[in-house]
Amino acid sequence: MSLDSIPYIGKYSRNTHELYTASGFNKWGMTGSMVSAMLLSDMVTGRKNEYEDIFSPSRSMLNPQLFINGIKATLNVLTISKKRCPHLGCALKWNNAEHSWDCACHGSRFDESGKLLDNPSNGDLPQRI
Repeated sequence: MSLDSIPYIGKYSRNTHELYTASGFNKWGMTGSMVSAMLLSDMVTGRKNEYEDIFSPSRSMLNPQLFINGIKATLNVLTISKKRCPHLGCALKWNNAEHSWDCACHGSRFDESGKLLDNPSNGDLPQRI
């Protein structure tokens, strides 16, 4: 996932002219792969694509939402909570609608017993004795 929720598609960096990347699809890989194919094929063949700058991995990430996301993540890590996500330690909150423990930082979800339902965490919640 990219910081601004827009995939990175294009030249890997300004200094690597023959190295390309396509990443950060935020679970939209099928759609992102088609956009990537169109953008990257235009770049490789020298055609200008009007969306090249939007998806550029070198675009500026400085925007107010990035600052807000950083504050929210920091506050979540500092929140006192008995249940914490094994991914990066954020506080988990009970979701009454889905009957799951949800991580507000990166989207991991766990069932009532702590079994992993959704990534990016790579394991269940530790069982306390």
